[in-house]
Amino acid sequence: MMSIQWSVVRPSFRTKFTDEATLDLVNFEVNIKAQLVAGVSGIILGGTLDEASTLTFDEKRILIKKSIKIVKGKSIGNY
Repeated sequence: MMSIQWSVVRPSFRTKFTDEATLDLVNFEVNIKAQLVAGVSGIILGGTLDEASTLTFDEKRILIKKSIKIVKGKSIGNY
């Protein structure tokens, strides 16, 4: 039987919004932390699915800054 060894995993995930159509940064942080615990190598955010053409520049900037703040100084898989 062939065994696959994943060495780099970079999942993309959907940007969540609140009922008021603003970025849901609370659930965004929950998702990022879950990815860290799972040991991912990186993440792909801000427009890999349906929201790619609808996120504003400011929303993308907010997602990037929030991501950096959450992961800064953290060990992957050891959150």
